[in-house]
Amino acid sequence: MIYIEYVERDRFMPLEIFRYLGNQAAWTAPEDQLVGSFGRTMRIGPMPSYLAFWKCDGMKRMDEWEAHFHSDAGIRDTHELATHRAIHLQKAGCYDEVLTGPAADQSKLFYIEYFAAKSAISNDQIASHFQARAKKQPAATLNFVLRRIGRLGPDPGAMAVWSLADYVALEPFTRVDLDEDPFRPTDIGAYRWFGKEIL
Repeated sequence: MIYIEYVERDRFMPLEIFRYLGNQAAWTAPEDQLVGSFGRTMRIGPMPSYLAFWKCDGMKRMDEWEAHFHSDAGIRDTHELATHRAIHLQKAGCYDEVLTGPAADQSKLFYIEYFAAKSAISNDQIASHFQARAKKQPAATLNFVLRRIGRLGPDPGAMAVWSLADYVALEPFTRVDLDEDPFRPTDIGAYRWFGKEIL
């Protein structure tokens, strides 16, 4: 399962403090893996501006997280308390990994497509569709295709994360006509790895 945190920066918080405390890789638990930490760049895309992708051991991990945050250790965790004052965790969601490609290269430009998929459509159908698209786009690497579990996440409910070398490579990719695509994005965003984004 991938648990996604949708984060916004408090504009009263200095950027340097936000980037220091918002760098979640610094406090990852050994049971979890931060596989994506994306910041909207050049103001292209929806808000919230930041997404953190946590790979974890299913719903049981959610119970463990809640138990930790209620525990004495969780209540006394000063780094956690400071982090929650520096970053605005606006919403979150739980997602199935429909397709997972190569690990996200932190030096790349990321392009995230937000799309909807009716419940009658299987994850295998979605995976096949995006695999076929990826074969036609050699300049783009497909890192993730995710679909929310039930209604546990914001609309439209699914996303594809692509990485490209730069904006020059992005232009022909984004000019492809997707009007008839069954998973046509309802929104898109351009992102850099956390700390490399341009506000």
